[in-house]
Amino acid sequence: MKNFSLKDTIHTVGQFLLIGLLSLTVACKDDPARISGDVLPDGEKIKGLNYEGHILTTTNTGRKKVRTSDATYGIIGTFNDPVFGQSEASFVTDFSIGSEVKFIVDILDISNSEDTVIHEDYIFSQFNNNVDTIADTWKVDSLVLNLQYQFNNWYGNMLQNQSINIFELSSPLGSNNQEFFSDHDVTGMYFPEARATQSVHPNNEVPDSLKSSNWTNLYEYPDSLWNHPQYLWNNDKVQADKDSSWLDADFNGNTTTIKYWPFKLNETLADKIFNLSESELKNSNAFKEAFNGVYVTLDEASVMSGEGWLTRINLLSSSNAIATNLTIHLSRDYKYLNSVNEIRDTISNYQYTFPVNLENVRFNTYSHELNTSNIDTTDMEPERIYIQGMAGSYMQMSLPDDVINWVDSIGDPSESDIDKDYHLAANVEFFMEIDTIQSDLDKYPAPNRLVIKWLDDKGELVDPVHTIEINGNDIVTPIFGSNADSQGNRSGIGERVIRFSDDGNPEFIYRFIMRSDYFNHIMRREGGAKLNEKQFFIGPESTTANFQRVVLYSGSEENEQTVIDGQTVDKRMKMNVKYYQYRPR
Repeated sequence: MKNFSLKDTIHTVGQFLLIGLLSLTVACKDDPARISGDVLPDGEKIKGLNYEGHILTTTNTGRKKVRTSDATYGIIGTFNDPVFGQSEASFVTDFSIGSEVKFIVDILDISNSEDTVIHEDYIFSQFNNNVDTIADTWKVDSLVLNLQYQFNNWYGNMLQNQSINIFELSSPLGSNNQEFFSDHDVTGMYFPEARATQSVHPNNEVPDSLKSSNWTNLYEYPDSLWNHPQYLWNNDKVQADKDSSWLDADFNGNTTTIKYWPFKLNETLADKIFNLSESELKNSNAFKEAFNGVYVTLDEASVMSGEGWLTRINLLSSSNAIATNLTIHLSRDYKYLNSVNEIRDTISNYQYTFPVNLENVRFNTYSHELNTSNIDTTDMEPERIYIQGMAGSYMQMSLPDDVINWVDSIGDPSESDIDKDYHLAANVEFFMEIDTIQSDLDKYPAPNRLVIKWLDDKGELVDPVHTIEINGNDIVTPIFGSNADSQGNRSGIGERVIRFSDDGNPEFIYRFIMRSDYFNHIMRREGGAKLNEKQFFIGPESTTANFQRVVLYSGSEENEQTVIDGQTVDKRMKMNVKYYQYRPR
């Protein structure tokens, strides 16, 4: 087997160690740096840090669907976005039996004519326990679907009512290991008669006594909605109402309790759940066969004009808390003997909760009517890039030709040309700046993070990874991102960060770091064109349950001369390559 020195193994283990060393240096500062002669064999040199900036080629693209099964959150509502267009969202879920159905009660046996026989600790494992031999009368008072959300998990006009329908599914959803997508056709999956209909808006149950005057125009105080919700409350009332069901104990510390929209389902469905048998309440599969779940959607006939809203619903329950759930409320009218000769009547109330767990099938459906006057997917050089969750608008990105052609100049150190400098990338960054005016960040907060994906063989967008061989072992590593250091620096996987312009104004950007080991490996071993073998797509993190959106400056030449506050600045998307020049011995 041939032995390799550093100069002709720079694309294997030695390369990765060296790149790591160089990347660490670059991470500390951007000033030109040199590696001492003690690091490399005599005669081999690393020259100072060099920098190349390249403009990215980007286009807007629509997405037909995303995988939404196993959803942690459901999204409900319609939102007429003034920039992106109209979006609608609905969701489907079934329920689990939760804990064991068990009622331990004392009963009066009326089969004995003297009414003197009492059975203690009689156990019922169902809801309908009406029999001819006891003096108890069980009945269902109500069946309620509680949709759980949080104060600021919405977009749009919070004060506008929208009417929501709850439909009962007409057949089981099946196993939770099957895949559902955002364009799933739910036609024929549910009974046509809604089991509940109710008009709601986010936080509609907030007591008027707790509202401050700021509620009259919420958007004059945008920070209150997203960062300081307590600013919206009459704090004198808050102090007096700490035990209010709408507030938690530390509300003034910038936290809010989770909230519920309760939907009282009709008597038909309430009676159905009340009359479930013991066997149907002891086995999750049997329960889901008897009650198939719900489809939560807008009442299309009542969708009003105007902005509307989208709200994110917490679906999954945990061991510590019950999120969205189905709750049956029961009462038991019973008699008991106070003495041998006196019988008294009384009523006890019970409730039982069916949660949504990991075992349940749950998925979202979305539809979009993109505003084509803004989002032109045929424009190869758009001035703005529009990124939206819920399988909405995405960005498709190609790397610059001059970077791909760079392979001709970086050279391969195995050629051992002592008169030639070879390039060794130490840091590869992508910068994407937010158009804060079009995004209207005060009213519509931008995603905290964007993600880069590429298409796999099935046509699914997946995290980009590549395989390298180290010591005979194939190691799969991500293409983007770097580990945060001890100083807590960001990991470079699409975080939204703030930098300041020369005049001190904040600029919001997303930053990605392409791993230099991947970049160098592809450029040397595979040829530069391999960088675009799979095109990159950029969208919000957790697009399956994320309705946030943002407008970015593109790589268009129009953005090179953007005028802001009288100053001409270059806002174009960029790919920055920082590299060292390496000369073998």
